[in-house]
Amino acid sequence: MSETDIRVRRIAEKLAAVRAMPQPPEIFGADAHDFELAPPLPEAAVADFEAHHRIVLPEAYRLFVTRIGSGGAGPGYRLYSLAESCGPRCHPDHLAQSSPYLPGPRYLGDWEERHEQPPGFGGPLFLRGTMKISGHGCSLYTRLVVTGPARGRLFNLDDEGPAGPYVVEDTDFLAWYERWLDEAVAGYDCGWFGERLPLDQTALLAALSDDPSAHRRARAGQSLLRLPTTGDHIWAALADAATTDPHPTVRAELWRLLRWRSGGRHQPDTLQALSDDITRHAKARNPVDLHALDTLDRLTIADALAELVHPDLEQRRRAAYHLAGTWWLKRDDLPYGTLDDAVRPLLGDPDPLLRAHGVTAVRRYRLTDLHALVRELQQTDTDAWVQEAARLCLPEHHVLPSEDFLLHPPWENNA
Repeated sequence: MSETDIRVRRIAEKLAAVRAMPQPPEIFGADAHDFELAPPLPEAAVADFEAHHRIVLPEAYRLFVTRIGSGGAGPGYRLYSLAESCGPRCHPDHLAQSSPYLPGPRYLGDWEERHEQPPGFGGPLFLRGTMKISGHGCSLYTRLVVTGPARGRLFNLDDEGPAGPYVVEDTDFLAWYERWLDEAVAGYDCGWFGERLPLDQTALLAALSDDPSAHRRARAGQSLLRLPTTGDHIWAALADAATTDPHPTVRAELWRLLRWRSGGRHQPDTLQALSDDITRHAKARNPVDLHALDTLDRLTIADALAELVHPDLEQRRRAAYHLAGTWWLKRDDLPYGTLDDAVRPLLGDPDPLLRAHGVTAVRRYRLTDLHALVRELQQTDTDAWVQEAARLCLPEHHVLPSEDFLLHPPWENNA
């Protein structure tokens, strides 16, 4: 028996064992599927799907739907069936185009402006090269990469928010699904499954303190709180890392866990002092760690404006994004004209992402003196996101959407 056959049989046996339990695991979404799968699909049906979309499904997923089941029991509320994963409104080219997303840190903030096209501008479709696998409520989804450098991997995202794709660390669909079964039985927190690193407690504690990747250290801390039990030694490790980690973003992420999840283990004065220390650390870096300040709710409009002139392009992009998109930033304490003077250069910047964020800032802060420049961009700029930002910014384009648009918005084409 091949290794693949062993994996398929093992998963089928584990799922049957869960169904046979007197009291199945009480995990998020289980009421929607009761650990039941739809029957496997005939080979011919899968081949027809592949031919229609001009793709070959990743092997592990293909094995699952042809030998184990084709929808139902799975992370979130359920697995989508193959037909639902790229439904009748899904463009025939959608799955054949390459997905750009790679393993590593979560894509955050302006990930859509960097990697997607706005609705109605043609070209690549939203989340091209991927198909829906499961939904976790609201706009949280897991998708499978069918075409692209991460083919066969899955990613989680909030497709209507700033939490962009995070390619989970499971190597393929079968590994992801089997881990879900194992963690469900063991009593793990399985909400928005895949966010937790696939490591045991000992390995997570080691990653929290020693992993060379800042994003994995932060994720290790978050993952520890999804274990079946959380002892005092785990909270002590989180508090130590929040105090000593060399990266302010890691410290800020762990501070947030201590603030909201520790059940009163840390006094408000202690948390405030820790936040003050992380803030000093973040502002002392070059460039300033804007994400850490945002996580701490300590980012100010002055912080963002100061970084708009930083020599590093990525830092200027981050600053412009926060200026335009961090909803709680206030302009109240700025002298008149300060924002206009800061945003005006963005509208003429050679970088299209900075121009798009600049137009969004004009809209957000109602910088009407800059509308003439926005109208000029609308006439001359070739970047789709600059055009979309200008359309939303200018008052003459504020029209009610049609009934057809409301019922079938363009971004449904990847459904």
